[in-house]
Amino acid sequence: MKKKIIIVVSLVLVIAVAVFGLFAYQHQQKIEKAKQERDKYKNYDYYTGQWEIDSYKFLDDGRGVVVHWKSLTPEEDKLFAKYNPDLSEKYLGVHGASNERYIIRQNIKKLKNIPTMSFPKDDSEGYFKLSIYKIQNHTLKKEDLDLYRFVKKYNKTYKPAEIEAIVEKDGKNYLPIKSYLTTEEKTISKYLWLNLETKQIEWEDTKMQRNNRQDIFVDLGKLKDRISETTDNLSTTTGVDSINQNMLSFRINVLNNSVLESKDPKAYQLLSKKDSQFYILIDSKLDYDTVYGNVQQFIELYQLFVPANTNLYEGITIPAELSTDGQVHQVNTKDEFDRYYDVDKDNELSKQRQVLVEQ
Repeated sequence: MKKKIIIVVSLVLVIAVAVFGLFAYQHQQKIEKAKQERDKYKNYDYYTGQWEIDSYKFLDDGRGVVVHWKSLTPEEDKLFAKYNPDLSEKYLGVHGASNERYIIRQNIKKLKNIPTMSFPKDDSEGYFKLSIYKIQNHTLKKEDLDLYRFVKKYNKTYKPAEIEAIVEKDGKNYLPIKSYLTTEEKTISKYLWLNLETKQIEWEDTKMQRNNRQDIFVDLGKLKDRISETTDNLSTTTGVDSINQNMLSFRINVLNNSVLESKDPKAYQLLSKKDSQFYILIDSKLDYDTVYGNVQQFIELYQLFVPANTNLYEGITIPAELSTDGQVHQVNTKDEFDRYYDVDKDNELSKQRQVLVEQ
């Protein structure tokens, strides 16, 4: 009897030790997995995830389009946000470039420990992809481009690093792709010029558009403050992306009682959703709180986003270089603005900014 008791006790001890060992092993595995996960997602040099437009609504007059973005990698987005809380909101926002004919979203996952000129083996190691939406007849036609594979096929000694603003040249739209070439002596950078219609690289050089940030522009007065207070472009994207795109990202509830709410309820409802943006499709470029090109068109468009009869002309200053009589004018009404603002001079300046110059 005593012998049986010893056997039973020994068996219980063995089972207890085995169970404890199993729990200890599983706990250690969880710790190791969590460490690997943390090390991986804190080690991203750049991460945007992969997103696509899942719904959109054009304004009836074609001056703009409201789009809503949906993540294709939500679980990985959550992991990146978990380990990079200070960066996640901005990096998971809208990245890319746009103009009146194209909306481009760049999807990037780039690890710090991958050598500069090495290409990732698959998406788990990294990717650089473009979702290119062509704007045509009030529709968006999407085409995807794996930039790593595309550039490698073009010239395996180049590696793409980033894209710049879309450039219109000779009636065509080009996307400059900044790429690096590393030789034994040095690393050089060049721009590969992608024709967005044919999806072919037509030439390469070291030229880029002149910087938009120049001293000659219309000071929007109180409208400038309104734009800063009602939009959150910089909290949903990086400064570079904001310059390369022409869009508005509104804060929650600021469009209540706006002209858009009553004039185009579908566009209003879509634009009021999280992860929605309004892309500007007129000859006016918004850069933070400054407009280049046709300022009159932009103000007329912005009237949609405020209550009816709101005066958006208060405190506007027209510089001498952009006025009809060569004098500085501060205006407070639409009539005054129309009287002194010379749109042809502003459009001419915009053309000069698009001239390509050596970097």
